[in-house]
Amino acid sequence: MTAPGCEVLWTPPPERVFASNMSRYQRWLAAEKNVCTTDFDSLWCWSISDLEKFWLSIWEYFDVISSVPPQAVLADPQMPGARWFPGTELNWAENLLRNTDQAGPAIISVDETGTTGELSRTELVAQVANLAAHFRKIGVQPGDRIAAMLPNIAPTVVAVLAAASVGAVWSCCAPDFGVKGLVDRFAQIEPTVLIGVDGYQFNGKRVDRRDVFSALLDQLPTVRHAIVVDNIGLPYDGEHRQTIADYADVIVGNAQPQYEQVPFDHPLWILYSSGTTGLPKGIVHSHGGILLEALKANALHYDLGPTDRVFIAASTAWVVWNMLVDTMVTGAAIVTYDGSPTYGR
Repeated sequence: MTAPGCEVLWTPPPERVFASNMSRYQRWLAAEKNVCTTDFDSLWCWSISDLEKFWLSIWEYFDVISSVPPQAVLADPQMPGARWFPGTELNWAENLLRNTDQAGPAIISVDETGTTGELSRTELVAQVANLAAHFRKIGVQPGDRIAAMLPNIAPTVVAVLAAASVGAVWSCCAPDFGVKGLVDRFAQIEPTVLIGVDGYQFNGKRVDRRDVFSALLDQLPTVRHAIVVDNIGLPYDGEHRQTIADYADVIVGNAQPQYEQVPFDHPLWILYSSGTTGLPKGIVHSHGGILLEALKANALHYDLGPTDRVFIAASTAWVVWNMLVDTMVTGAAIVTYDGSPTYGR
């Protein structure tokens, strides 16, 4: 789709178009659904004129894992308040972690010092299962909120997947936020668990955030349990009313993957507005909505697949960090980075 008078800078050659995920999807539509689209424009027009068939086709084409498959697609088309896939039950994390035997890394970690690390799919699934088992052990129930003050590191990815695995609602802010900014956001959602970090790296410096974590534990009365991630090697020895566990201890064990089956519109995570016109406002996204959009955007539009590696220079306070994690639904590996992208360059 090109605006009149605009020059097209680049067009992919026919063989690349034919091999793309988008073209494969179009050929499947023609063969399985008798929906013939000759180009992207016609596909787009069909997708917005027949919403129910389009989104059901995404579900079927990507073979979404669900314990209760769709019986209906759109119960109420009115906005706001449209209800998608009523009665369906699934889990976002289960679908992201489905290719457990896939070779190669699932997460590649990099920091400013040049230190790198990798987690395979098997290792990632195991860590997620063990952390999820810890959440269940301390009483986390579906719908409970888990708040996190974490940078863009592998443990943050493990934590959001574990939270989703038990049906808890994830909410994360970057550790460079001040205490007030964090409390303004987290107090609204009344978390029962807080995950924090000792500090982060930026522009060649190690930034100690243990005092911020302590202040959060003191100022969030609903938090009953906490977990501390050792990111820069600073020991945490604060004493609080909450039980505090070391992240390294709760990701080991023999727990088996277990994914809480939740309704399509069950809350997955809470993001926040900027707070420039008052308190930051929570923005809720659902398991099913995020999953289908991630499949459509990352597989079809970005043409991602198991051989790809994805890096986005993102803070965990920014929605694009969540988008980075979502690319894993295609089997792509993601690259996390703790620090300034331009440090030392």
